[in-house]
Amino acid sequence: MSGTEKGTYTAQARKLARIMHDGGCAPAKIGPLMVRIGETFGVRVSRAMDRRTIRRAVEEGGVAARMQTIYELSQSQGVTISADSTSNRGINIESSHMNLRVPDYTSGNVLTDPNSAPKVHFLGVEKTIDHSSAESVRGWNRRMQENIDLFNRSPLARRLERQYSVGDWLRILRGMHGDHASAEKSTAAGLQEQKRNATIHDLGEDVSSGKSYLELVEYLGAWNTKKIVEVGGLEAWNALSPAEQTERDVKMMDNIVTVLGREAYNALNPSDRRRIDLFVWGGCCMHKDLNSFKGGNNEMMLEWKKLGVAGPILLANKDNTALLQNLLDPTRPQDAVLTDDQLRAFEASTRGGVKTAALAGAIFNNKDDKKGQADRHVDFMTHALGLGAPHRRFPDTNNTRFGSHGDAAAELITYLPQYRQMMEVIQWSKQNPSLTNIEKNLRDALNDVPTLTELAAMAIYKMVITHPYLRQVRGPGTESTNHLELGPLHHSVRDHIQKILDNPDLLFSSDVRYQTATLDGLEWADSKAMKAVFELLPSLPHVKAITLAFFRGALTTWIHFSAEFAPGGLINTCTATKKQLAWMPSTNDANEGALGAYRVIIRGKPSLTLHQYNAQAMFRRNQTQDFMDTIFTAEDHAYIMREARRIDASSEEAQRRKEIVDFRLKTAETQKTKVQKDAQVLCDNLTRELVPESKMGELTVPLIHEQLNSYRARGAPNLLANSTYKKKADKLAALTTASAWYAVNGVPVVVPSVPESASEVPAVIAEGYCDEEDVEMEEAT
Repeated sequence: MSGTEKGTYTAQARKLARIMHDGGCAPAKIGPLMVRIGETFGVRVSRAMDRRTIRRAVEEGGVAARMQTIYELSQSQGVTISADSTSNRGINIESSHMNLRVPDYTSGNVLTDPNSAPKVHFLGVEKTIDHSSAESVRGWNRRMQENIDLFNRSPLARRLERQYSVGDWLRILRGMHGDHASAEKSTAAGLQEQKRNATIHDLGEDVSSGKSYLELVEYLGAWNTKKIVEVGGLEAWNALSPAEQTERDVKMMDNIVTVLGREAYNALNPSDRRRIDLFVWGGCCMHKDLNSFKGGNNEMMLEWKKLGVAGPILLANKDNTALLQNLLDPTRPQDAVLTDDQLRAFEASTRGGVKTAALAGAIFNNKDDKKGQADRHVDFMTHALGLGAPHRRFPDTNNTRFGSHGDAAAELITYLPQYRQMMEVIQWSKQNPSLTNIEKNLRDALNDVPTLTELAAMAIYKMVITHPYLRQVRGPGTESTNHLELGPLHHSVRDHIQKILDNPDLLFSSDVRYQTATLDGLEWADSKAMKAVFELLPSLPHVKAITLAFFRGALTTWIHFSAEFAPGGLINTCTATKKQLAWMPSTNDANEGALGAYRVIIRGKPSLTLHQYNAQAMFRRNQTQDFMDTIFTAEDHAYIMREARRIDASSEEAQRRKEIVDFRLKTAETQKTKVQKDAQVLCDNLTRELVPESKMGELTVPLIHEQLNSYRARGAPNLLANSTYKKKADKLAALTTASAWYAVNGVPVVVPSVPESASEVPAVIAEGYCDEEDVEMEEAT
């Protein structure tokens, strides 16, 4: 067996190449390995597959995965989708998945049992021109249309005698889930509107096909008359070119179908309308917990002032520490006045349990391997605790990780004496014994009672609410959990927090039991941490008030972020059948993981194109080889080979990059033009002659507006928008007031020159034109 047939590698050989590549073998190594494996089993492989052929075989797997997507949609009655985005090397990237019931291709019952289990299937990562919801909606349409075209041209579609369309997908689209960002919700709203329009179009088609010939002729006659009148009569119509007439005829037919469809839609009874309109939004449960923790922390930090006691120690960065050195001195006079620089440094500095957890993460598990004490921390804790195996790494607060700050608080409280000792070891083991500013901050925080109080409150909330909640939404055995079935869980979270607020003894009595303290009544997720917390409580005088404040803030956030489960809402009123049609996972982990995986892979393989990455990832995650083994024929294998060659030669990556560059150039030019226009308007307003009060009564309304604009440019206060003043008398009164103010407070006008480029625009004019990426970078700095 040579692995080739008429000079072309067989489907079995290409399958083996894909499997080996998916297992982690480098493309250049796969061919020689196949030869060696063949020798081992007594099979002669006469020619080793080269690296280019290996990559082409992987691309073929991606083509098959895209065909699989549409095939499974054509067999389904309901699908939901999800997405998330981030930036990588300055380019916005978006990951997408679909959730639907798919056949078990390995069971042999594909035809008899086509809806065996719900699955989350990967649709790929795409580069987008921006982070807007409009671009995301366009991306969904483009992605689906490309996959549909690929499927409709295939031998598989011919065998099934099926041509799919975007409208078919929209008809079975039952919902979307993701994080709670407004952009994701806007994307869902845009797709929901498209779904409704597709429904109306279908109803219109049904109504028009059901009309009799005479009814249709009469109806079309009325629309034709309207069409001719709109262009100015019969002569004007005849003067149009055939192409223009055809365009107007097509538009007229679309309008007819839309009108008929809307009439039919409005005539439906409410239950039928709800059935065809079903589109559910679900928010990621991990983000719900993350936001509740943030809400609890915000309320906890405010509680110190309400108690009238000193809060946690200030943890200023290196620069601010130098400015605040005198302020941090306990012998400093209490009535000393801060300078402006000291005030800014004080307001920019942070404190508290969350900040301490972040500092500890930066020291003991820094994302930069050349910084911090990562391995020294593990070795020290292993030695200090007398463990046979290495101590676990510190929670990864230095990266974005769900729940890491709560875990860090529990870790610091559990091993507080050891961490205090470690800070001394760090100081005195240096050649010149000292602590850096961040190390000094952590040492001081670990010896500060209010900071320890916040850490204890964070650890308690983590063990009482977060861990029990996460066990039920993403713990073992929850892979098939339907997000739409989690309403009772979220109601129980709110009820349990309220129960603790009403009866704090559940946490602070002398005989606290996990059976009544935790959300699910199960044992503490970390019994050592809770034991350490309870031992520390007597030394923390305000821990009860601070912890209850945390729970109070978390409750408010839980109510806000679980609004989709409100009584009487869409999810609450859905039947069991509808909930199954709109099945969606409880978290958005699939997209979070896909984006992270792409960033890691592209870091090590910078020349890997996006369609190559997607082909590899979709093939693996969607179990596409099982689909191919069950469904494909020799004709299908030949088709995906041709399509893979076409995609390879299409330069899709380069075209997408060009689109992104063109968009940025167009945006820059548009912004530049707008800024220049605004600058010109400002110059006009500042150079316009002001009319004396004695002649204001002679002004027309447009001239009054010009005068108001001139005073507004000169800084006149309390001037509303011109359209706000409905009567001329009101406009004149505002103008008189502005004139009186200017007579007293007017200053010489410095007229700026109109800039020739955006870089010359004064900051006061240019503000508001920076994009989202600039803002994020500014905040990070």
